[in-house]
Amino acid sequence: MKELIDILIKVLNEEIDVYSELLKKLQEKTDILISGDLKALDNITKEEYSIIEKLSKFETLREKVIFNIAHKEGLKKDINIKEIIDILQGKEKERLSNSREKLIKLLDEVKNKNELNGTLIKDSLDYIDLNINVFTNRDNNLTYGKGKAKSENISLFNQKA
Repeated sequence: MKELIDILIKVLNEEIDVYSELLKKLQEKTDILISGDLKALDNITKEEYSIIEKLSKFETLREKVIFNIAHKEGLKKDINIKEIIDILQGKEKERLSNSREKLIKLLDEVKNKNELNGTLIKDSLDYIDLNINVFTNRDNNLTYGKGKAKSENISLFNQKA
């Protein structure tokens, strides 16, 4: 089982490296969202997608290693890393626990950065929506008295040009 635990720790450490790379890209994305550079936003989104594909491969590999550990030890098939740590002893327990804690901390940082970026995107969309409403506002109830107000066609462009 030691070799499977070593493989699991190696996979977790690779995931930590890739999540660290993702966190850096998310910080760059925050700066780009603040600056409003759409071309850079498109580029960084493509880079994020590439990183997420890597993470997906590592997650699949991690699940396979955990399944093999569970199978070899005669444990239930849907075991998690915490349960594996509980049955380990010595250095392997400490190393796996440290890798797990690092990954959990990093995942929390990624989640927080994603939430911030989501808020920035929502605020940008709200601002755009506000501007569209201001430029296309056709409030016809600006007159006093009875009757309907005269309907005017408002255009942002000069039709005679």
